[in-house]
Amino acid sequence: MNYENRICCFIDILGFQEHVNETINDDEDNVKKIKSIKQIIDIARMIVIDYDSGVSKSKKVTQFSDSIVISFKIEEKSEVFYTLLDLLHIAFEFANKGYLARGGVCLGKMIHTDDFILGPALVDSYILESKKAIYPRIIVDPEVIAAGMIFKSDHNDTEFEKESILECLNKDDDGYYYIDFIEKANFELDEPNYDLLPYLFNLEKLIKAGLGSSDERVKIKYDWLKVKYNSYILQILNNIKDLDSIDEDYELLEASKNLKPIKN
Repeated sequence: MNYENRICCFIDILGFQEHVNETINDDEDNVKKIKSIKQIIDIARMIVIDYDSGVSKSKKVTQFSDSIVISFKIEEKSEVFYTLLDLLHIAFEFANKGYLARGGVCLGKMIHTDDFILGPALVDSYILESKKAIYPRIIVDPEVIAAGMIFKSDHNDTEFEKESILECLNKDDDGYYYIDFIEKANFELDEPNYDLLPYLFNLEKLIKAGLGSSDERVKIKYDWLKVKYNSYILQILNNIKDLDSIDEDYELLEASKNLKPIKN
């Protein structure tokens, strides 16, 4: 057993303690909440393992408490892109079901087996998640993007691979690249004209609930999310391509009238 050069993704489910605390009531809601928590963990594993966008032979997933660790060998072709796409799906599915994720994606030495996990890459990705991410975002180290351009698919040139990777990301005001599960999610919806509005309304509900928290540390996270959400809503309301054909469907047109930035 020895270190391998791996890409490591460390993901934390935000507010996990509060979610778990909601499971201790001895009633039907307790059972529903437990099933809900299990469902989001299963979603992450299913996306990465069962419906992996790529064809990874080295990818490993470990889940413990509120944390999920995903890693793969750096030399697997286009796996950086495919895994970032998987992380976009995870963050999207979490948010759509009322949960938020924070994380870090790094490159480095690591051992990751079915029953053992160790290495600097794990430590670095944990630090990126716990110390740098701050908000509900999964930060991607620039070295990961660079590695993805080197270990690209044979049929892609370097620039195309880079563009594909960046399609999953956005660059925040502090210079960090992060998985953008608001603006970029639309490109991954099966039926954008039908699925986008329900997703945005779910996000609005989630953000408003978070902004009502009495914990200032929690409110800071949701304030960040509100800014990103409002920015995208304003793009939509300014007639960007997301709603180009919405006027062809009366129900969607009526629903879109309720789409507006969050004020509080």
